[in-house]
Amino acid sequence: MTLPGIFFFVVGPSGAGKDTLIDGARTCLTDGGRFVFATRTITRADDAPGEAHIGVTETEFAARDAAGAFLVTWQAHGLHYGLDASLRDVLAQGRHVVANGSRAILPKLIGRVQRLVIVEVSAPVEVLAARIAGRGRETPEQIAARLARTVTAYPAGVPLMRVSNDSTSDVGIARFTAALQSCAQPPKSRELADAKRAGVSLDEASWGQLLDDLMYDRYALDEGEALLRLLIEHIDDDEIVALTRARTRLMPRIDWGRPMVVDKHSMGGVPGSRITLIVVPLVVAYGLCMPKTSSRAITSAAGTADAMEAAARVDLDATEVCAAVEQAGGCIVWNGRLNHSRVDDVTNAMVRPLRLDTRRWSVASILSKKFCAGATHVVVDLPWGPQAKMTDEAQARKLGALFERVGAALGMTVQAFATDGRAPIGRGIGPALELRDVLQVLDNDATAPKDLRAKALTFAARILSWHPALGGDLVKAHAAAEQLLASGDARRAFEKIVDAQGRKDFAVPAASFVDIVAQTDGVVTSIDGWEVSGIARDAGAPGDMGAGVDLLCTAGQSVLAGDVLLRVHGNDPQRLAAAAARAQALSGIVLQ
Repeated sequence: MTLPGIFFFVVGPSGAGKDTLIDGARTCLTDGGRFVFATRTITRADDAPGEAHIGVTETEFAARDAAGAFLVTWQAHGLHYGLDASLRDVLAQGRHVVANGSRAILPKLIGRVQRLVIVEVSAPVEVLAARIAGRGRETPEQIAARLARTVTAYPAGVPLMRVSNDSTSDVGIARFTAALQSCAQPPKSRELADAKRAGVSLDEASWGQLLDDLMYDRYALDEGEALLRLLIEHIDDDEIVALTRARTRLMPRIDWGRPMVVDKHSMGGVPGSRITLIVVPLVVAYGLCMPKTSSRAITSAAGTADAMEAAARVDLDATEVCAAVEQAGGCIVWNGRLNHSRVDDVTNAMVRPLRLDTRRWSVASILSKKFCAGATHVVVDLPWGPQAKMTDEAQARKLGALFERVGAALGMTVQAFATDGRAPIGRGIGPALELRDVLQVLDNDATAPKDLRAKALTFAARILSWHPALGGDLVKAHAAAEQLLASGDARRAFEKIVDAQGRKDFAVPAASFVDIVAQTDGVVTSIDGWEVSGIARDAGAPGDMGAGVDLLCTAGQSVLAGDVLLRVHGNDPQRLAAAAARAQALSGIVLQ
């Protein structure tokens, strides 16, 4: 199987010198046609100054576009640009394509080419300004406006290589060429894979080489899948440490300038357990720094970032996060723009269809991200239960010991705790419903879910106990957390975090709902959280923030025929009806 070539999409601001670097690389990379430099079709004359291109009229361009002649098209500066569809054949032959384009069209390229790499050419603002001024085509005011333009964020998960063109053209060309070659080289880690098959325990440098080759898709899909299966199924504890260290080299570490920076992580699997939105305000109200990055839902009805997005912006970049933490002492933001890992995108895409047990492997992913996010102390929640990632308490405790060992190897204090995940926590399942539960706890509302409050206080106390003033005393730490909640300090801290991140109108549960009632008298013996979560997703969560499920019963509760077991909310009538029909057939609530 021929590994498809890489599509190098070169982007950068005006004045960065992309054309110069591309022309220079074209001259340097003449080794057997491995690199093909795309010629753009542009709606301007063939003899117009600037790059070599294929000039067409707007009518000709539209006709070619309609006939499917282009891989991708875009508009800029009043002109139409296109890259020829024949580049797909070039890539299929295993040859690499280098193309100059606009970063705004990157989302279009995802899926159209198998191996996409962004190459960003940049230079200091003063250099850009001087180069643009040297063209003599724009006034100083126009130049300033051009340089002040905001740019779209890069798509998550696409490899990014940055090339600084702040020196001479020869230096810039050498850097650019080296970047292309380093990414396009065949995998050097094949011998390491063979060693692993022979039972050798790999060290940090070996894991770094393997990650590099996987991250840049240097293995064909079937070969990469076989390699990942080998690595995941035969990795010992020492290798987990080595893998984690290697992963920390992939991202710079944030320095918050504080001796203690705390964080938490949950392995998930328990719908509605939105304790982070309570724990973070409690912790920062006591004076500890807690910059929390969280994920969005993948298969559930809401992730922590989805629930927080019901109140505030969560898609902050690194600069905005630093400003928010400076203002509020902490944050609850989406991790996609901060410590997102290309390694995870590549490995998850391969591993999920193989249904491998990645729990031990994930320890390296989780703790490397916490380390790079600047955390010094981390508490880990390991729920166990039939639908959780750990089926029993013994499994959770064993994984917890691995978390603590790897954390210590990184110089971090990590404490992991096995928790009962046999039933949902709280009542709401879906962004607005979970936010409502959180606010009830923060407001000391008598109707707040007691289990959500209790779990949040427990984990807040574990974090607060690290504060020098509490000296590890969990009893005092729990009392301090309760006082912060009772006094309203935690609620005020939450509001401060919301303002620092960018306040939104708080989402509320959808006004339209359908009640699902008990058909007979009985006792609730169990609640299948994932079945309930599936109902919430059918109703529209998390995309529809107001959609979801309100659980109106708990395990062990006696109910009568006609009592409401759950309430399905949704703003889309068709989705709400479908979710209600599913709930009527199989609610996930067992009565005996």
